[in-house]
Amino acid sequence: MRHWTLNWYLFRSYLRNFVSTMFAISALIYVINMIEVSRRGQLNDFGFGTVALFSALQVPAFVEQALPFIVLFSSIFVLLSLNRRLELVVARAAGVSIWQILMPFLAGSLLIGVFATFVLNPSAAWTTEAALQYNNRLTGESGNNNDPDKFTWLRQNSHGVKSIIGGAAVGGDGFTLRNVSAFVMGDDGKVRERIDAPRAVLGKGHWTLEKPRVTRIGYTPEFPQEYRLPTTLKPQYIQQRIADPQSVPIWDLPSKIGIAQSLGLNAMAFSMQLQTLIARPALFIAMTLLAATVATRFSRTGQSGRTIASGVLAGFMLYVVTFLAKALGSNSIVPPVAAAWFPVLGAGLFGVTVLLHQEDG
Repeated sequence: MRHWTLNWYLFRSYLRNFVSTMFAISALIYVINMIEVSRRGQLNDFGFGTVALFSALQVPAFVEQALPFIVLFSSIFVLLSLNRRLELVVARAAGVSIWQILMPFLAGSLLIGVFATFVLNPSAAWTTEAALQYNNRLTGESGNNNDPDKFTWLRQNSHGVKSIIGGAAVGGDGFTLRNVSAFVMGDDGKVRERIDAPRAVLGKGHWTLEKPRVTRIGYTPEFPQEYRLPTTLKPQYIQQRIADPQSVPIWDLPSKIGIAQSLGLNAMAFSMQLQTLIARPALFIAMTLLAATVATRFSRTGQSGRTIASGVLAGFMLYVVTFLAKALGSNSIVPPVAAAWFPVLGAGLFGVTVLLHQEDG
């Protein structure tokens, strides 16, 4: 009963600190993002409410990326607070081991990781898609100025018309492209005309580009209501080529991997994203163990800054290694399972080793 009371107290303190830290960082992200959206001026004509709503829809995706550091900071702050109030010293003097003290923190990190993987990730994907649709609906043709280097380009040849079409984003399960540019080739292989449009809809054997700007060499641009471009592309192929794995909810990733493999495309990026999300609870546990290596030792007044800096540096190094491993796994250099789990397990074993040395010498 004594250990249950202590465990519940530590677990509750950790979760309360995590929630308050997450809300504080979310509010900071929201304000910064709203300032950035206002600075770009793309939505300013629609009023403050529109800018505020658009910025709010983007917050979950940013928070999802920041969660590892939120877990790290929460663990460090709670352990330092317990140390400062001598609660850890009293618990250790009463015969409670460091592992018994950390168990509520590790359980909390596991719970947060499961929540982030299966609740926050799908929510962030949905709000990101909603923000993109909201922006396109309001701005209309203003999205045509995107950098073409960021497009995904698709070659197509249908009914004797050879063309290349590119889009900045895909939606509608592969039936729509947003911020579209297309190039129609002549018989000599040179570009005959260019079409820019805010949206293209895939129909039966053709793309319908809405409100396009059609440019031909030697002629002034034309602005018809729509432009039909022949194609033989399928929506599944389009979605696999253009979709960003990070924008796909975890529930849809297995089907995306199967579709990519059936189409002969590289599915490693989707596999890597799936393994990264599955390993997220373990990553949060590793972050907590790294925090414990620098925050469970009794520190004198004035040493908290050094402790926090050490913990942040260790967490940042783990984040960088995880990011590099993800890049290697996405490009088929390392198997996705190894790329997702090796840095997390390595950091966890490092934390356990340091704690064992601190505990038993």
